[in-house]
Amino acid sequence: MAEVQETLKERGSRYGTIEENFLIVHEFKEVVKNSPAYKRGDLSIIHLESLNMIFSKISRMLSGDPNYPDNAHDIAGYAKLLEDHLIKFNDERTLK
Repeated sequence: MAEVQETLKERGSRYGTIEENFLIVHEFKEVVKNSPAYKRGDLSIIHLESLNMIFSKISRMLSGDPNYPDNAHDIAGYAKLLEDHLIKFNDERTLK
């Protein structure tokens, strides 16, 4: 249990508090729920979860250390995964 507490302390100093992070992520999710694409039903689970992961990384930048490069790297990674999925999705749709 002491190891977990130490990890939480370390991460808290890097990423901010859980309350700050969850509040920011929640606000981003509200923006999505009020978007035209969401209301039309155009966003898949892949879209939504990719955005959620990106929002989590953005919240860490806003709540904690904005100069920690790992957050930007992770955002780029999740965006690339979404891009790859959408390219495949559109290619498959074109073949039909």
